[in-house]
Amino acid sequence: MNREEILRNLFTKATEDTIETLPYTIQVFQDPLYDLKKSLTNDLDFLLGAFFAQVILFYSVYCSNKDIQPTIEESSRFNYELFSKVEEYKIMIRELMIIDNT
Repeated sequence: MNREEILRNLFTKATEDTIETLPYTIQVFQDPLYDLKKSLTNDLDFLLGAFFAQVILFYSVYCSNKDIQPTIEESSRFNYELFSKVEEYKIMIRELMIIDNT
């Protein structure tokens, strides 16, 4: 497996693992105990930011575990891929928010 394939697999794993944790993230966000809705005006954008942060964190941990450091160009390419899917991720998060509220 070449470097590009390794990085691609790690990025895909980070994204998939983050998607798996989204229901929990949404549940914590919507918990009335924390009262986040009082201080946040846009639930969807908050959760999207949390999603992006977690993908980036998972990706960096997975790369570190494989002892591979992405170059600036490689990181930029994967970040562009992540951020270019904003609308797709918003739809997914919105659907999960509806599921968790029922």
